[in-house]
Amino acid sequence: MNIYKNSLYKLLYIIVIGFGIGYLPCSGTIATIISSIVWYYVISINNFNISELILILILSTLFCHIVNNNSNIKDHYSIVLDEFIGTGIIILLLPNKSFIKILFSIFLFRVLDIIKPWPISYLNNINNGFGIMADDLLAALITISIIFLLKNFI
Repeated sequence: MNIYKNSLYKLLYIIVIGFGIGYLPCSGTIATIISSIVWYYVISINNFNISELILILILSTLFCHIVNNNSNIKDHYSIVLDEFIGTGIIILLLPNKSFIKILFSIFLFRVLDIIKPWPISYLNNINNGFGIMADDLLAALITISIIFLLKNFI
């Protein structure tokens, strides 16, 4: 029984670190760039919707929680699944998926995720799976809000 738990943990760990992306330099930025390309094609080809993304968000939060609880370092830098989900939210909710809007949105998301202004910084201090996902979720929602406010300018 223990071997199955160990194997499941290893699988979750591989998913949470983005299949190794989490150990690259600038891992959050690389994960965001790669995931924006993946999400663009997944959403445009498969008619992906918000309910499917919410299910993935819930599962990702659970995965991050399990890996975070079994790690010595809380919200380890190698965890990039949160960037993947944040990018998915942006691409899904972006009203006009032009190249310039996607590029600006991803840039803005990374800036918010790196500098973590309040209230993103508050959510970042929650040391569990919810906290790992929540700061990127909020950064994505703030990004989309700014895009909607600037829609006539970009």
